[in-house]
Amino acid sequence: MVCHVNRKREKGMLKQLDMTETARVVFNELSVTEPATVGEIAQNTYLSRERCQLILTQLVMAGLADYQFGCYRRLPQ
Repeated sequence: MVCHVNRKREKGMLKQLDMTETARVVFNELSVTEPATVGEIAQNTYLSRERCQLILTQLVMAGLADYQFGCYRRLPQ
């Protein structure tokens, strides 16, 4: 029983690590000066539009990106 619980926890950690790496790829694709659409970012990162949109929304909510007029850009740090 204990091993089963640990396996579930380990799988959750792997998914979280994967999301962090994927979010970094999307974040690195953003430019401070050149806004880009979800489609452009998804194409450049080889992610689905839906997954890319989710990550971009999270980046905006975290204050790392900005969304205006259908385009995203990285906020200056």
